[in-house]
Amino acid sequence: MKTIGKIVMIATAVFVSACGSDPFTPDLSGLPLAPLPPIPPPPAANQAPGGLWYGTLTNDMNVVTEEYFAITTDDARVHLISVDSEVQFRGALSVTGTELSGTVRAFADEGVNWLDSNHVVDSLIVAVISERDSISGTWENASGEDGTFEFFYDLLHEKDADTNLLEAVWTGYDDIGNPNVTFTIEADGSFAGQNAQGCTSTGQLTVIDPAYNLYEVQSQIANCGISGSYSGLAFLGDVIGVNDALIMSIDDGTRTILTILEK
Repeated sequence: MKTIGKIVMIATAVFVSACGSDPFTPDLSGLPLAPLPPIPPPPAANQAPGGLWYGTLTNDMNVVTEEYFAITTDDARVHLISVDSEVQFRGALSVTGTELSGTVRAFADEGVNWLDSNHVVDSLIVAVISERDSISGTWENASGEDGTFEFFYDLLHEKDADTNLLEAVWTGYDDIGNPNVTFTIEADGSFAGQNAQGCTSTGQLTVIDPAYNLYEVQSQIANCGISGSYSGLAFLGDVIGVNDALIMSIDDGTRTILTILEK
């Protein structure tokens, strides 16, 4: 690439050669050249957004801060899940350098609606991500609520994934410790489950990347009021032993289900 200085020198040489001893030829030899502009730094590489995260989310309108955990994939699918309520934010974002942004769906607490009287609304998320370290940013619902969040990376994400690890009979418990759902998962990730209300569930868990502790979930729920086709994400956790808890977060576009199972 020619710099400004080289272009001036070439132009001067051509002019002198063409004009010979023309007395009107300007002498530029003693003039200082303009300084070259600084070379801009290269754009930041796109950060890999995948991970398991823990942190908090604040609703500025209600002045409420709740504990949350998050599940994200390297293709920027995002689940933000409240530990204190049933509020969830779910969808797909885009990554540009260190910015993670886009519109997701915000699901209100069970039996509660957002300000516009809808249970599910669009929510704009704008965040800064440091790969496998932290995510912080803002959220703003189309219904008017907004706030901030901050999450930190959990090394639980870096455990290997394999459907063989899921093979077991799993049990979920209600708020007072009574068993209320049972899942049988096979070595290939296929499963069948039933809860105390008569709902049946069949589906498939699939490894997303064997290097990371994340699974794709496809599920069909039948024989009850929440029947439908659901999809989502899951991961294995450690409660008493290694890989003795399975956390599944799924939705059908209108409702979300968070299922925590133990061996």
